[in-house]
Amino acid sequence: MCTLTFVPLENNNFLLTSSRDEQKTRKNSELPSFTKLNNKQILRPVDGDAGGSWIGITQTGRTLCLLNGAFQKHNRNTPYRKSRGIILMELLAMDSENEIENYNFDKIESFTLIWIDKKSNAVSLTEYRWVEEENKLYKKNVDTKYAYIWSSATLYTSEIAEKREEWFEEWTEFYLKKGQKIDTISQILWHFHVKGGEKQNATPREQILMQDPHGGTVSLTQIISYFNSKSTKDKLTMKHYNLNTLKSSFDEMLVK
Repeated sequence: MCTLTFVPLENNNFLLTSSRDEQKTRKNSELPSFTKLNNKQILRPVDGDAGGSWIGITQTGRTLCLLNGAFQKHNRNTPYRKSRGIILMELLAMDSENEIENYNFDKIESFTLIWIDKKSNAVSLTEYRWVEEENKLYKKNVDTKYAYIWSSATLYTSEIAEKREEWFEEWTEFYLKKGQKIDTISQILWHFHVKGGEKQNATPREQILMQDPHGGTVSLTQIISYFNSKSTKDKLTMKHYNLNTLKSSFDEMLVK
C-alpha cells in the first residue's frame, strides 16, 4: 500500500486521500471504527489480517498514513517483529511527535509515514522514511502550502512514481480553482484516485486505481480538516469506501 495525495485548503486546512493497494490473498478490511489507546480517541479502518491500520485520525487533530517501502523496493527479511499497521496505531496514540525519535523500529519492515499534526492555527506535515537495511529513520519537514503525491516504493518504480506526479500536477492545475467549495475539491481528488492515468493510456498496473494479477486497489479513504472556523468546532472527517465489499462510511472526529 498505497497511493496518497495531499492538497492544502484555505485557513491552514488540508485534504488527504489514500488508495490502498493490496494482494488478493489478504482479508478484507473492516470499515473505520473508533477505539481508544493511551486515553486518545482514534478513528481508523481495521486491517483484516493483523488488526492494525494504514491510516487514522485522533481527537488531538493528528492524521497519519503509512505506505509500504521507503525510498526504493527492498528485499523482505522475514519474520518481522511487529506489523507496521500495529505500529501506526501506537504512533497515533503518542503524546508528542517527538516520541517517534525514540521508538524501537528494529526488525521492522521499511515504510514511509506521513505525519500531520494540528499546531495552534496551522498544521505541520512531516515525512518519515524507515530504511530497515540501514537501521535509520529519515525525517523531512514538508511545506503545507503545496500539493503532493506519494506512491509506495514496493509497488511502483521511480519511473512510474514520476509519471504519477506528472498526472497529479496536470489534474490539480486543470481542475482546482481558487474559491472552490470543499465538497467540490473533495470530489475532484476522489475522481483522481479513481481515474488518474486513464487519459494518459497508462497500463492498469500504473494507474492510480491499480490492478494486476496479484492484487490492486482495494479501498479509498479521504480525510478533511475543518480547523480555525469561527462558526463551528474544529473537526476531522473520514470518508471510506471498500471496493471489494462495496461498503462505505462517513465519520467525524471533534478535535479537542
